[in-house]
Amino acid sequence: MDINNLSERAQELWNEWEFRSLILLSLFLQIFLIVIGNRRKYSSGIGLEWFVWIAYLSADWVATLALGIASRSQGGLETNPTNPTPNFIPSFWAPILLVHLGGPDTITAFALEDNELWLRHILQLAIQTAAASYFVFKSWGKDPLIYIAIPVFVAGITKYGERIFALWQASSEKLRASEIGRNFNSELRKKFPSVSLFDMSGEDVKEGLEFNNIIPEALYLHEAHLLFQMFKILFADLGLAHFSHMTSYRMLRSKKATEAFKLIEFESRLVYNVFFTKVTRVCLPRAILRSISFLSSTSALVTFSLMIANKHAYPETEVIISYILLGGGVILEIYGVIVLLLSEWAMLHLSMLRKPWANSVYRAIYSDRYERRERYMAQHDLIDAQITQNGALWKMFINSLACKPTPKVCFLKLIGMYNIQSWELISDELKEIIWEYLIDKRSRYSHQMPPPDPGMNDLKELLAERGDQVLESMGCLEEFRWAVVEIDFHGSLLLWHVATDICYHDDIRNNKVDANNPPPYCKMSRSLSNYLLYLLIERPNMLPKGIGDERYKQTGIQLTKFSWCWRSEIITPTHWGSEEFMNEIKKNESNVSMLHDACKLAKELQSLENNWTNGKKWKMISQIWVEMLTYAASNCGWKEHAQALTRGGELLTRVCLLMAHLGLSEQCLTAVTTSFMEDRESGSKASRRISKKQHEKPIIGTL
Repeated sequence: MDINNLSERAQELWNEWEFRSLILLSLFLQIFLIVIGNRRKYSSGIGLEWFVWIAYLSADWVATLALGIASRSQGGLETNPTNPTPNFIPSFWAPILLVHLGGPDTITAFALEDNELWLRHILQLAIQTAAASYFVFKSWGKDPLIYIAIPVFVAGITKYGERIFALWQASSEKLRASEIGRNFNSELRKKFPSVSLFDMSGEDVKEGLEFNNIIPEALYLHEAHLLFQMFKILFADLGLAHFSHMTSYRMLRSKKATEAFKLIEFESRLVYNVFFTKVTRVCLPRAILRSISFLSSTSALVTFSLMIANKHAYPETEVIISYILLGGGVILEIYGVIVLLLSEWAMLHLSMLRKPWANSVYRAIYSDRYERRERYMAQHDLIDAQITQNGALWKMFINSLACKPTPKVCFLKLIGMYNIQSWELISDELKEIIWEYLIDKRSRYSHQMPPPDPGMNDLKELLAERGDQVLESMGCLEEFRWAVVEIDFHGSLLLWHVATDICYHDDIRNNKVDANNPPPYCKMSRSLSNYLLYLLIERPNMLPKGIGDERYKQTGIQLTKFSWCWRSEIITPTHWGSEEFMNEIKKNESNVSMLHDACKLAKELQSLENNWTNGKKWKMISQIWVEMLTYAASNCGWKEHAQALTRGGELLTRVCLLMAHLGLSEQCLTAVTTSFMEDRESGSKASRRISKKQHEKPIIGTL
């Protein structure tokens, strides 16, 4: 076969199918995104995020490229529509790409930064509309299908406009402006005219907010919506008034740990929908836009079917592709409407009607599948990671193939996420210990402001606790101060991580702990230790700043050499706590390695059992890890927390939300500060009224 003829045939085939393949690929990407894009808020893995990222970036690029090819295409312009050539392209295909550029309802933004680019999308809408219009203009009067392009144009501009509006609404500037213009605290105060703030009970909150008339299945959704409105204020970097966060505190304090975390799950889904999807508040304008888009897509499909039924001669390939594009568009519209009607926002609106029929519909649709959804936290063990100085990629590949965890974890290792050894269930016991600690911390917050400095209170001291308060309550702060207070957070985290591992394996070797069934506090200590180390390596932007990466590498290198001493099942003459072993570590230790200090800390922790029980020791260690977790949560920015929702949400984010709603956030204003701000606001309004009256009518008096 002549290579030149083969090349010419391949070129002809590509020219014929170039636009067809791109527009079909664009439709496939839309289907993939609308089905998979919304799963991010439930998934804790990185693999799904990786696929969604590729599809999200490719969708706009493929649609833009296809529009560019279509605008210069000459297919079908000089041919007779009743006897078209195989290269004929129906005139309404290009406007369909505008519909694709509008994106699916379940994902408008991949990251928070995408919301800030709404102005760029306005320009892109203008350019792509012009390109599609140019294509249609070239076909005007030459193709009977040209009239189908009109409703497709309407659907495309409507969907793209709705996407831009969703991006604009979720942008930081718009969100901040809307929260500044809205006085949520005053709206909340009107609901409690006769109840004293400090005398409020959980039942008073329900009655004031009119939650007592809501069916039990919808109560959590309404409570989460109230918390969500407070979150928007915090995310906009504004202060949350004292009455607002006291209301949420009164609502939360009577709940059990599982109930409080369940409430945060509902709130997280509302936050995700607002920042990353079009699935938000149900209102009349949105219903009108959806109706226009759906009716336009449906009318285009019906018109095309009638024209084909009237025996207009079009190539069979173009007819099939046209049916796929138009039918796919209608199916996507129907799927989007179903997603919206089954969303938390639609269910919230339905339950607000408080009608018997609405309650019946809610109960019929309602499902506890989201409540029963188990949440996991990633685990990274520094010793298991086996960090080497060269970090050979091939060794990582071999280790990933030989790994014992689930296929999901193995896949993550293969794509570079080798810092995740496993996934640990966030158990009810762990939720309980975190919740008890938060309630105790909140009970120690006096809300009293020192007279010399009205901008300071004991809240800053509470939020600065990262293990020292637990040690002080146990009466051993002076003994361990060097490991929590006199070292930065990253160093303290690595120190306690290695020390926890040493204590765990030493207790196993001495038959104090059963490796197959460790005590709850021991198991929780290891889980939180591995989780915070995962954050240090994979999500360092969610932790306070430090030099954790370098310390991690150097400590890992040393651990590869010496960890056998306490992890080996065989009792060796060189004990991990012996002077010989400590001197050997000290001699080979780099400047930033934490191994020597970690062994010293572990030795001191194990010596506590001279006066304590093993259970008391592990209880203290677990509480220290919880305190470090809350310290990290309060020092992480809201943007990082919001972005974490696209990965299923981190435990750190849930803890931070609970703290904020309990009033444990620097953005939560005290009663004195709130009163001062309200007096200043009312005073400025009174001044403006007086100034206006002075202009309208002069003051008459004597000098």
